Amino acid sequence: MQRNDWLDRIERGEVPHAILFAGPKEGDALSLARRAAARFLLHTDDTAALGNCPFYLEPEDYQVRTVRDALAVINAEAYERGRHCILFPDAHTMSEAAQDVLLKTLEEPPKDTLLLLTGAESGFRPTILSRCMILRTETEPWETIRDRLIAKGADPKTAALAAKLSDGVSGRAEAFLSEDALAFRREAIACIRRFGTKSKPYAALSALCTDTVTESGEDGAPKKTRKVSAESLDAFLDILLSVLSDVLRMKNGVRDVRNTDCAEIETNFNSIFTIGQIQGMIQIAVDAKEMLFYKASPAMTIDWILAKVP
Repeated sequence: MQRNDWLDRIERGEVPHAILFAGPKEGDALSLARRAAARFLLHTDDTAALGNCPFYLEPEDYQVRTVRDALAVINAEAYERGRHCILFPDAHTMSEAAQDVLLKTLEEPPKDTLLLLTGAESGFRPTILSRCMILRTETEPWETIRDRLIAKGADPKTAALAAKLSDGVSGRAEAFLSEDALAFRREAIACIRRFGTKSKPYAALSALCTDTVTESGEDGAPKKTRKVSAESLDAFLDILLSVLSDVLRMKNGVRDVRNTDCAEIETNFNSIFTIGQIQGMIQIAVDAKEMLFYKASPAMTIDWILAKVP
């Protein structure tokens, strides 16, 4: 979506209640977020007007009390007519305790309220990211990335898939085209295909996420062992979330999906699962990523995922 298109949607209120403008600190994420706030509240591109707007907040620090007080204002005023907006610049610098406070409002946002965040995606807990629409500020149209990959010799269909999955980041698209990434994706999709069946892919998913690591033996000598990798499981969950998001979009009438190599799975899921079940599976995947974030056992996390999914 072009920048002006989503600014227009923000002005009309046709966006989720929380948006993360992801990009480098030296980029234009903050200026764009302020512009979005001005559109949402005042229907103008003049961000200076926010200084006189009583319905706009931009906290100066991220102490837990500061974040709680800012959110308390919009929660207390939720019954009033009119829009409210809070912008959290560089929100990835929040402590885990402050992110916990923010998460409570993200889960149950007041009506006509827009929460805007800027910062690096890697600094946020998975549960925060899952409740935000992410707009990446340093991106290109997927068609541009596709054409560049084709010019470098990539298969057109695979190039289109990688470009759509890249979220407009060229380097990410190129990484998707590596032999290892493509092989991992094929096996991940084979596991996802068995979701919703009586034959859960316990062994297949464990094998997919098992890597060879080098550890010190009892005698101090290096020893190679096979272990379920948190990094590989996290990568699988990213693919699963992307597929489930496509299914959810299909449920809402959108046909332009990203995972073009999963059309059969997505059509099948769309027919056998309800919206509530898809949302539940998305929550399971998000919770699993959160468990990995807090150093849960990857092997036990796999068991937990497959025990939870329909």
